[in-house]
Amino acid sequence: MILKLINKKHVKEILYLLNSADELYFAEICKNIPEAHNGSINRTLQELYDFKMVSKREEGTTKLSKTFYSISILGMESLKFYELEEKLEEKYCTNGPII
Repeated sequence: MILKLINKKHVKEILYLLNSADELYFAEICKNIPEAHNGSINRTLQELYDFKMVSKREEGTTKLSKTFYSISILGMESLKFYELEEKLEEKYCTNGPII
């Protein structure tokens, strides 16, 4: 299931963004991924949270709360898949696709 999740749209951007900061609140994440719709980012963050790839905490009152997200250890480990993909592409796909 992890491979299926990390292959979804905007997951890579979200994980790398959270890896570069201690924690970010929802609006900061949306601002850093302007091509994505807020609803899409919200669903993706919820999936990442459900799979324990990010953690979240809420601050404030119920009407005016901010949700902060941070990358978990599993999320950091998952970044290795993207790094492996880049290495494989560099090694084997520099002269076009392999058939």
